[in-house]
Amino acid sequence: MVFQKDVDRAKVGPERYELAVVLRDLAQRLGVSLSRYAVRVSWDRSTLSRFFSGALVPPAEFVEQLLEDGDRETGTELTPAAKDLVRKLHRTALHAMSPASGALQDLRDQLAKADRESRHFQQEARLLREVIRRAQEQLDEQQFRIRQLENAGAAERLAHRVELGQRSEDFESMRTERDALRESLTRYKAELEEAQRRANEAELRCASLERQLETAETRAEEDEAQAEATGTVSPRTLHAPTPTTQTTVGDGVSLHLGFDAALGARLWRALDEQAQVPLAEEELRKMALRPGIFQLIRKVPYLSPELVYVGKSDQALPNRLDALRRKILGRRGILPEEMYFTCMYIEDDMSAVAPERLVIRYLKEEHGAQLPWNLNGFGFKDGGRQRDRSELAPGHFDMVHPIDLDWALRNDGMRRTWSPGDFANFIKAGLPYGFRHKLEPKYVEAAPLVVPEGPLSADGAFRLLARGLGDAWQISALKGHVLLYKEHTQYPNAVRYYRGESVQNTWSQ
Repeated sequence: MVFQKDVDRAKVGPERYELAVVLRDLAQRLGVSLSRYAVRVSWDRSTLSRFFSGALVPPAEFVEQLLEDGDRETGTELTPAAKDLVRKLHRTALHAMSPASGALQDLRDQLAKADRESRHFQQEARLLREVIRRAQEQLDEQQFRIRQLENAGAAERLAHRVELGQRSEDFESMRTERDALRESLTRYKAELEEAQRRANEAELRCASLERQLETAETRAEEDEAQAEATGTVSPRTLHAPTPTTQTTVGDGVSLHLGFDAALGARLWRALDEQAQVPLAEEELRKMALRPGIFQLIRKVPYLSPELVYVGKSDQALPNRLDALRRKILGRRGILPEEMYFTCMYIEDDMSAVAPERLVIRYLKEEHGAQLPWNLNGFGFKDGGRQRDRSELAPGHFDMVHPIDLDWALRNDGMRRTWSPGDFANFIKAGLPYGFRHKLEPKYVEAAPLVVPEGPLSADGAFRLLARGLGDAWQISALKGHVLLYKEHTQYPNAVRYYRGESVQNTWSQ
């Protein structure tokens, strides 16, 4: 691979210099030109050139892809130590470029590591349970044979005195084998207990890191929203040349950002020139996993299209759009087919230039746009316990479009038995809105839950879970998400409470 731009250590700094050098070494393993690799990975050539020259720090996903592509092309894998060194250089450069982005990536790395450990220990526990099951079967069979031999010996002792010696040897051999099986079974059970303990600890670490990451991401979003509300804009100098319109969402449009007073207007025009695409899974799959900005448009029959939200993604733009798509799916008063979007990929550090804020400011000041879903909770993630008791304004997204408790969960239609913890996780995985609970996966204080055949709604699942847990636990369906805690608490924005056999609708529904 031939690089047009050299790496200037004095210009980019030591951290980005060291990263760019090692990325260039990795790129040589590919055996193709920069232009061909850009086509393969759906990044434009100029962006890759900036990654390899140290002008930009690529996202972690790009680094992982570069490592995997090199392994595949050469047929040999880099050593774990070499890969860890590349990741360390990337994280160091990311911290140097943007401490906030670096801190978020650190939390993502810690969560990924804890998740790998949790899955490893859970798999180890499953294997040990299978070993224990087989060992118990062998022990039961041995016990049965010993009892048969004891009964036969008692009945035939007088008639077969000559055989007693041989029978005694067989009996002792079987008892020895049985005792060895018992020792093995005891050891396996101790190993299972230790594996389960480690799995539980890893799962608790995952839960803690999830909360930290969600809080950090929410704080970053709130900081951006506050900056937007006060009209503060990054003082950096920006410049944006006239964008080139693309015809497909997969290709998208890219901008190199610089600064002038009309940047917000040019960004908006570039967004507005793109074809409006349905906010649907099949469209999002066509997109590249790159950062960028977007706008959401709602088209209700017999009404003019309404621009409802402008946002960004510092990581993969289609992933952010898909998260919002799922959020809309589970809300009352919105139909999925009403939602459309346009987007642009952004090559520069968006935490520094905040292009979406420039667009929002321009739309509000020059066009009087309302943007009803900005600054009203639509883009925020679960803020944790401190936000559960917050009074929501009448125009808040959750108040206007509360969660749909009739949402159909994925269900194979078969009768199944779950532990309460596993059933709670099944519900959480199938909901398009948040469900926060404190049940461990193998929670056993309550009896197993029998889920009947046929379709299952969110409301039906919450009723089953509440009955199984009993009156001490409360499922609280709020306007925007659902909680499950061992409590009897009233929330200002509750829609419905589930407690044991009791289901209580609230006045605010």
